[in-house]
Amino acid sequence: MQLFREVGFLAATLLVIGNIIGIGIFTTSGLIATEVGNSPWLLGVWLIGGMLALIGAICYSVLAVRTPQAGGEYAFLYPSYGPLPAFLSGWASLIIGFSAPIAASALGLVIYLGPFLPDFVSRSTLLQKCLAALTIMFISWLLFWGLKFGNRLHGIITLFNLALTLGFASAVLWLAPTSENLEPIFTGNSAPVDPSSLGQAIVLVMFSYSGWNAAAYMAEEIRRPSRYIPGALLLGTGTVILAYLLMNLAYFGAVPLSQLQGELAVAEITAQTIFPTQASIFVTTLILFSILSSITAMSIAGPRVYFAMSRNRLLPSWLSEIDEKRKIPMKSILFQAAVAISMVAIGTFREILLFAGVILMLFSTLTVSVLLRIPREEINSFQFWILYRLLPGIFVLINTTILINVAFGSPRETAAGFLTLMAGLPLYFFYRHQKTT
Repeated sequence: MQLFREVGFLAATLLVIGNIIGIGIFTTSGLIATEVGNSPWLLGVWLIGGMLALIGAICYSVLAVRTPQAGGEYAFLYPSYGPLPAFLSGWASLIIGFSAPIAASALGLVIYLGPFLPDFVSRSTLLQKCLAALTIMFISWLLFWGLKFGNRLHGIITLFNLALTLGFASAVLWLAPTSENLEPIFTGNSAPVDPSSLGQAIVLVMFSYSGWNAAAYMAEEIRRPSRYIPGALLLGTGTVILAYLLMNLAYFGAVPLSQLQGELAVAEITAQTIFPTQASIFVTTLILFSILSSITAMSIAGPRVYFAMSRNRLLPSWLSEIDEKRKIPMKSILFQAAVAISMVAIGTFREILLFAGVILMLFSTLTVSVLLRIPREEINSFQFWILYRLLPGIFVLINTTILINVAFGSPRETAAGFLTLMAGLPLYFFYRHQKTT
C-alpha cells in the first residue's frame, strides 16, 4: 500500500496555492469588517494571518523533511504524541479540515451564482444545497481520471485563477478612488477593537489561509521531498499572502466600509462599483475558477490522510486501497466527497467558517508543537534555535492566545468543534481494539 512519488515542484506549489485561494477571500472580508470595524486591523489581521501561515509553512517543511509520509498532521503527530491525538487530527481533517471547507466553498459558489439562477432556485435552500452537492460530485469525478490528469487539471485551473485574482485586484486599485476610502481605515478613528472580536476575525482569516500546509499531505508522492516540499510550501504561501493583501486593498479601496460590513458577496459589490456592466460575468468567472481550484486541491490532498490512517488500521482497510492504473486512493476520494456532501446540509456559511477555523488552528498548533519536543541532537545550533524553538514557539503562543479568545467569544461554534472531535472517539477505540486483537 504505497503511493507513487510522481508529483513535481510546480504541481506541489500550485496545490498549495489552489488549496488556499478559495471562497474565503471573496466572502470573509465583509464578516471581518463587522468584527474589527473601521481600523487598521481590517488589513492588519490579513497580514498577521499571512505571517502565521508562513511561519507554519516553515515549521511544516521541517516536519515533512523529517517524516516524508502521507497524512500531514496525522503523520507528524503519531510518532510524537501517539495514536489518539494523531487519530483525532485525522478525524478533524475528515470532518473539519477538508469536508467543511469543501462544503463551504460549494455553498459559496451557489450564493454567487444566485443572480444567474431561476428565482425558484434562489429562493429554495434545498435546491441551493442540491446544486452545491452536484458541484462536489462533479469535481470528484474529474479526479478519477488519474494522478497525472488531476494534477495537470488542477495546475491549469489554479494558474488561470491566480491570474484572474491578481488581474482583478490590480484593475480595481488602478481605477478606484482608493485614497478616499482607505484613509479612514488607516487612521483608525473608531473605538478600540474588542480582543474577542479580533480573535474571531483572525480565525476567519486563518480559514481563508487554510491550505498553506497542503504539500505536506502528499509528502509521500512529491519527488525530492527535502527540497520540493519546503519550496512549494513557502512559495505557495508567500504568493497567496500577496494576492490576499491586494484583494483586500481593492475591496476597501473601491467601496466604503459601511457598504461591505456583514456582506458575503464583497467581490461582486466591488466589481459592480468599478465595472458596472461587466461585474457579474467577471466575478462569476473568478469565483468559478477559485471554487474549482480549491475543491480540486482539497479533494487531492485530503484523501491522503484517510489513506495513512487506514494503513495504520485506524480506519477501514478499503480506504488504503490504491488504484494501480490511476495511481490514486479512489475510495478515499469518494469517502471524503460523501462526507462533504452531508455537511452541505448543516449550518450557515459563517458557522461553517468559525466551526472549521477553531479546530484547524488547534491541530496546526499541536502539530507545530512537535518541533518543541525534538531534542537538539546533532542539529546545527543556529538552525535548532530558529527552526525548532523560536518559530514554533511564536506560532504556538500566538495561536493559543487566539484560541482562548475565540473559545470565550464564540462558545457555541467552539463547543460544536470539540463535540465533533469527541464523536470520533468511539470509532478510534473500535479500530484500536481491532488492531490489538
